[in-house]
Amino acid sequence: ALGKEFLPKGANVLLGPGLNVHRVARGGRNVEYLSGESPYLGARLVKGYIEGVHAQNVLTVMKHFITNNQETNRNTVNSIVDERTLWEVYYPPFVASVEAGCLQAMCSYNIVNGVHACSSPDLLLEDLKTAMGYKGAVMSDWWALHEFSATAGLDMEMPGNSIDGNPMNQAYFTPNNTATLPLEKIQDMAARILIGVVRYGLMENPACTPANNGCQKQVYEVVSTTDSHKELATRMVAESVILLKNEKDVLPFSEDLKTIALLGSACNASNDVDAMLGQWDLGNYYTVGGSGRVIPKRPSTILDATIAYCQKAGCTVVSELQDNAQAALATAQSADLAVICSATTSAEGRDRPNLSVDQEDYVMAVAAGNLSIPKVSVSLIPGSIVMPWIHDVDAAVVLFLAGEATGSGLLQVLSGEVTPGAKSPVTFPFTEEDAIPPCENVTCEYKEGLWAGFPTYERKEVSFPFGHGLSYTSFSYLLQSLSAGCDSAAPAGTVVCAEVVLINSGATIGSEVVQLYLGYPSEAEMPLKLLRGFQKVKLQMGEVVNLQLPLTQKDISTWSPEKKEWVLLDGTYTVYIGSSSRDIRATEQFNITNGEVSF
Repeated sequence: ALGKEFLPKGANVLLGPGLNVHRVARGGRNVEYLSGESPYLGARLVKGYIEGVHAQNVLTVMKHFITNNQETNRNTVNSIVDERTLWEVYYPPFVASVEAGCLQAMCSYNIVNGVHACSSPDLLLEDLKTAMGYKGAVMSDWWALHEFSATAGLDMEMPGNSIDGNPMNQAYFTPNNTATLPLEKIQDMAARILIGVVRYGLMENPACTPANNGCQKQVYEVVSTTDSHKELATRMVAESVILLKNEKDVLPFSEDLKTIALLGSACNASNDVDAMLGQWDLGNYYTVGGSGRVIPKRPSTILDATIAYCQKAGCTVVSELQDNAQAALATAQSADLAVICSATTSAEGRDRPNLSVDQEDYVMAVAAGNLSIPKVSVSLIPGSIVMPWIHDVDAAVVLFLAGEATGSGLLQVLSGEVTPGAKSPVTFPFTEEDAIPPCENVTCEYKEGLWAGFPTYERKEVSFPFGHGLSYTSFSYLLQSLSAGCDSAAPAGTVVCAEVVLINSGATIGSEVVQLYLGYPSEAEMPLKLLRGFQKVKLQMGEVVNLQLPLTQKDISTWSPEKKEWVLLDGTYTVYIGSSSRDIRATEQFNITNGEVSF
């Protein structure tokens, strides 16, 4: 659907997917990045993204290479990160993109180990083009180039660079500079730029030509979305709602619910299109600010969707939409259930000032107020948040900035039309101090090493862990066995297969994401467990399914800086099967001796 909407608008290159692992919880662009807090997650998800877009004759661009993990001082911050951490934490989603056929890459603004990413031969030539076998081109981000870097591995300069302090757009890839390159180098750069154009059908399916306003109609007049895509957007929102807490099964709404109190301005969040058109990096509670922004024309609010639901269900909506806690408590006295709305947003170019929602004091006051009815917290967010009110509400759901179908998709879950099945790609820390903050200094040492992402919190109390997400039903697990191989559908190189029996032991249909985590021998000096497999299944009440979760040799290997390759370490490995990174339902071990796996 994404690719299908691009070409009619005159675009045949999509500047995505964004793949950077969430190192900094407050990262301004985290909501754009597919990987969440796990490189394995990004590597698994990116293949479908890339192949789907390419199928529509549109190129993808994997970005931002590499360690663009914060927006604070993004042009000057120097990420000091060791080789093993690069390969095990930050490179995997990009390696998977290369394997999926991505043929355009964008280097990042920041400095890595003393050299700007777009001018680093170690990153671009040695790691990306040689070690990863990348055959495509590398383009700079806008304003990201600081010198002529063709010999360092850059193939294409994007505009905006200020040279010698001159703010006018200038270029380093000038005729004079490129004339200094050998013909073979020029041919290699051109071939890398054109290979994707040829392979993915851009020649046969051309977009408009921007010269002489040739794309005006496509950009300003063509409507590329469809009714089926709008339905898909609503379904995607519903499938993305994360149910964090649901004591006494207060959700979904009961059939005898007569009055719902909607409390908080975020229940009816505004969408000022003119303001966003006037400020490129302005976000709101529906979309991120910056170059990745898609402005919804008329998003569905929580208020609108709840009113529509009640018109069908025969209930009434009362509301307090000014964030006045005393008025909210008075309004809710006449209701059977209270929905307390909160939200925050983020933007390119700056990190979030904190991990709080914008209405934190209001939510805390209402949640702790003297109400005898069930209280449901709903938060629209761009990433991790702290939730100091969580013990004062009966249920809590979160939804990452979700665009035009925000309200309608959310109400499908609250009403029970859709059973929640999403899992969180991030941790919800107990306190903001537990998260890694943006580096304020130019030198930014990645001292946590392999403990970036969700392992940052492994020995800390959290509100909700990575991989967490409840359902309206319940599931029972049984790890039947570990063996040397799965069936024919397993990926090449599978060396361990975990066979899991999953049972829907609850009272309704539901989806579950079965997760596999791996613990390494102590000699590996690794986090306690890392995500290495998952599978989502939908089961009817009482249904039983047998699942196979494979582990490839690559999955269980570690990077050796000395050998410049992946190696298998001897020792005992632990397989954890669970519903989240901390809700582990079964464990089993296997051993490796001289590269051979035994059970």
